[in-house]
Amino acid sequence: MQEQKIKEILIDRDSEFKMLFVKHQELEEQLQRSQQNKQKSDDERFAEKNLKKEKLRLKDAMQKRISAFRKQQG
Repeated sequence: MQEQKIKEILIDRDSEFKMLFVKHQELEEQLQRSQQNKQKSDDERFAEKNLKKEKLRLKDAMQKRISAFRKQQG
């Protein structure tokens, strides 16, 4: 089963996955807005770096749930 289809199933059935997915999307939007500003202060660069780290953490958590789903499906 393709990953996109698994994501759709998990969003529908797994409230924690859905929360991770929504938060990941929100961080992606924040990161895109942040990257539009080419002249950043040190604080803004630090905040952007933290956004990237949190987004990656969420992606990793979603991947674990996707892998677990694949194993269940056999």
